[in-house]
Amino acid sequence: MKKTIFKVFALTLLVITVFCCESCTMVYRTIAHGQADITDNEWQPNVTVAKGTDDFMFAAKTDTELASFLDETLQGTNTNAFMVIRNDTIIYEKFYNEYDKNSLLTSFSVAKSFVSALVGIAQEEGLLDENASITTYLPELLKQDKDFEKITVKHLLNMQSGIKFDEYPRINPFTGMARLYYGTNIRSKVTNGMSIAEAPGRYNYRSIDTQVLGVILERVTKMPLEEYLSQKIWKPLGMKSDATWSVDSESSKMVKAFCCLNATAEDFAKFGRLYLNGGMYNGVQIVPKAWVEKTNSGKKIRSHSGYKNKWWTSTHYDVFDTEAEGEAYAEANGKQFLSTKKLKSGKYVSYFQGDDYNALGILGQHVYVNPTENLIIVRLGDSWRHNKFYLSELIYTYVGNGRYKKMLEKE
Repeated sequence: MKKTIFKVFALTLLVITVFCCESCTMVYRTIAHGQADITDNEWQPNVTVAKGTDDFMFAAKTDTELASFLDETLQGTNTNAFMVIRNDTIIYEKFYNEYDKNSLLTSFSVAKSFVSALVGIAQEEGLLDENASITTYLPELLKQDKDFEKITVKHLLNMQSGIKFDEYPRINPFTGMARLYYGTNIRSKVTNGMSIAEAPGRYNYRSIDTQVLGVILERVTKMPLEEYLSQKIWKPLGMKSDATWSVDSESSKMVKAFCCLNATAEDFAKFGRLYLNGGMYNGVQIVPKAWVEKTNSGKKIRSHSGYKNKWWTSTHYDVFDTEAEGEAYAEANGKQFLSTKKLKSGKYVSYFQGDDYNALGILGQHVYVNPTENLIIVRLGDSWRHNKFYLSELIYTYVGNGRYKKMLEKE
């Protein structure tokens, strides 16, 4: 009897010790490093996403007019890398703050779009079904709450899971996001630490949804997520460099699927190119065509709260003499006319939805794809600073849709 009591006591003490150690590390990381920063990849443990032997190279021919506009516009904006690629040709490339074309820059939630692509590949391989319950792949969740059975993989893809999770503020060491970002065993947070806040179906941005997808992919592919990314995307696309993916700890080595893939600006652009080309590279279908077609138009994404399968869209605008001119412009250019507003000058600003879309990360990370213009834009850096342009406005309206040309003509 005494031995049994002792074993129970010892086991309880061990569990408490492990929990406290993990929690202490999390609290320490939160206090020591504070809010998420673009240099976090320098202290976070990571694993390698290996490149292959093939190395696809974009052509390069600078657009001098665009370069004149961007060289001036990007000064002092906290940008570290900015690339514009049209028709497989780099027409603008600039690095700041001691970064260069070989630097591995963190992408934060841009990683979510990579995870979505991997889900599409895994489904094509018969490893999972987006319409299946997540408990099909993580049956242990049923022990916590039988209602987990109502959540599907598709709910996770579209941020509609209903899982209880507080995204902000990250700096509070007891929020859900802090436990994901600074925790040392985030796999256990998914398999034995989640609860449900509401029925699935309502959009609510939760990074935990993508982390659950990461654990599911790890389970069904029977390999670490970074290896699956290397095999299915990094090597086939002819990436320039090995990437790194931040993990929770050296012992657990669970990648932070919701963020923190670190790569060169050019390699992020190659991922944009993959979607621009319908998931195909060198005649080989890397991501299933049907999967890419779910999000290869901003108009499709707009009908899903502007967010679908880990991709975003936004609107752009132009100024016209009359409201009718704006509507005619939208029809002639294949854009969805959204609204118009009369300005004090008497002119009209009209807002449109085009086919362009984005992989986005906190602090202004963009992988922008514009099928109409055959254009890719990558911006990586710290939080955007500019007294005239919002970052999304600069990308969608001025560069992505050529409005800078009108501005330059007027000058």
